[in-house]
Amino acid sequence: MKILWAGANILMPVLILFLAFATWIGYIAEDIREYYHFKWAALLLFLVGYGVQFYKKTIGLVIVLLSLVIWFLL
Repeated sequence: MKILWAGANILMPVLILFLAFATWIGYIAEDIREYYHFKWAALLLFLVGYGVQFYKKTIGLVIVLLSLVIWFLL
């Protein structure tokens, strides 16, 4: 279980960078730029959840999963 947890902690920053890059490229390419402000907010929520999960694992992971759902639904 600790290996799975360590892998998740390594992959989360990579996922943050990937989603930030995708949001940035979409922000440049699209004409509807107000739409992407919500994606940036979801990424900020992801970063907050990533930080919280080091102190309270369950709450942090719930925030991370919620922000990923929000990002992909937008």
